[in-house]
Parts: sequence; structure tokens; C-alpha cells
Amino acid sequence: MLNSVDAGRRLMLRAAVYPLAAVVILALAFLFMGPRYALGALVSGVAVVGGSALAAWVGLGGGVQTAGSAMVRMFVGLALKLVLIVAVLGMAFFWWRLPPLALLAAIPVALMFQVLALARR
Repeated sequence: MLNSVDAGRRLMLRAAVYPLAAVVILALAFLFMGPRYALGALVSGVAVVGGSALAAWVGLGGGVQTAGSAMVRMFVGLALKLVLIVAVLGMAFFWWRLPPLALLAAIPVALMFQVLALARR
């Protein structure tokens, strides 16, 4: 076994904390444009981080499994992540009327910092 369970938990925590910190910094930058822009960046960024945590919980929480069922769990986790992000974006855009620039700007920032957190040794 190459990785311990504890190392996996630390990696999952790091993959959630780094994007969340980046989204908070982006929201602080959007605060200069107005509080609705900052709220929009926070809402969509937290949706991405929450969706990633949900995907990790569903995809990796099943214990020892066959390869087929493990892949199904990973795909279900990814689908749930995408559904969560799209639902939150829809509510934020249509229901809460938050600015689309801030909503869409936080998604690539959160995903980029998630990848950087996972690639860091």
C-alpha cells in the first residue's frame, strides 16, 4: 500500500481548504465592485468546494470494492458535484439575481486551486 488512509484524509482536507481560501480572496477583491459581487463569488465558490467534498465522500467512501462498483461510485460523485454546482448557480442567478461575472469567475478559480492543492507534494 502506497498511501495510508490518514494521508488520503489530509489530501482531501487540503483540496478543500486551498480553493476555499482562494475564493475568499476573490470575494474580497470583488468587494470593491460591491457586496453583491462578493456574495456571488462566495456562493459559487462554496458550491464548487461543497460539490468536490460531496464527490469525494460518495466516490471514496465505500471501502474496499470491485473496480466496476468503485468506478460507478466515482461517476455518481462527479454527477452529484455537477448537479449541485448547476443548481446553486441557477438559484443564485435567477432567484437571488447575483451578478453573473462574479458567479462565473469563482468557478475556475476554485477548480484551479483544487488541482494545485492535489498536485502539491
